[in-house]
Amino acid sequence: PAPPRPRKGRKLGVYEVNLFSAELFIERFCMTGGNSPIGYLKAYHTNLYLSADPDKVHEALEAGIAAATMFTPDKMTEVSETQLRVAFDGDAVLFSDESEQIYKAHGLDKFFEHEKAHENRPLDHGPLKGFLEVLGKLQKKFYAKGRRMDCPIRTYLVTARSAASSGTRALKTLRSWGLEIDEALFLAGAPKGPMLEKIRPHIFFDDQMFHVEGAAEMGTVACHVPYGIAQRVARKGGKDKETSPVVK
Repeated sequence: PAPPRPRKGRKLGVYEVNLFSAELFIERFCMTGGNSPIGYLKAYHTNLYLSADPDKVHEALEAGIAAATMFTPDKMTEVSETQLRVAFDGDAVLFSDESEQIYKAHGLDKFFEHEKAHENRPLDHGPLKGFLEVLGKLQKKFYAKGRRMDCPIRTYLVTARSAASSGTRALKTLRSWGLEIDEALFLAGAPKGPMLEKIRPHIFFDDQMFHVEGAAEMGTVACHVPYGIAQRVARKGGKDKETSPVVK
């Protein structure tokens, strides 16, 4: 079933009810009596924490847990029933915000120079790298059974980086981690919404609300990852970098 649509101030505590109604077998859960559940996440070996409560998401990220604030559109796009499709932004999601810091401090030209000079140096990991690793391990179990071409899990990198100037470093970083991404889409600053409409992922992760909102307009369940320098700039009232053709 579709996850509950978040409203301001509403937590996703009822999500478990939806899962039970879907007749999914769930053995592990916790009832915290109104206290934060974040302290239990590592003990539960949590790979991903989703909530409509941004404060809980911040708390989870600070604890080193992959986490995001989830938004569900009123009208959801029809998605595959045989293949789970997960789409990720690059910088400040799978990767660190190192490159964004260069752009914010020195501008677009310096960013391109920096990426070219460091093309063969992997980026540091971002908050959702571990979640991609878990998906990759599941995929390899199907590959071992000869199901590479019809694997029920498919991953996408949807980034505003351009293929020629900065995309190479992103791909080399994934390769250095021993991770595969099924499809990498370099948009060179173009809006992500139309591409997501074509992919029809079950869930999409981005650190910019600009793209989260664009995905929701296309009927995609989108999750905001509040990580990196862009969040600090946004809180100060600065413009998102997506207003110009830059990296993401």
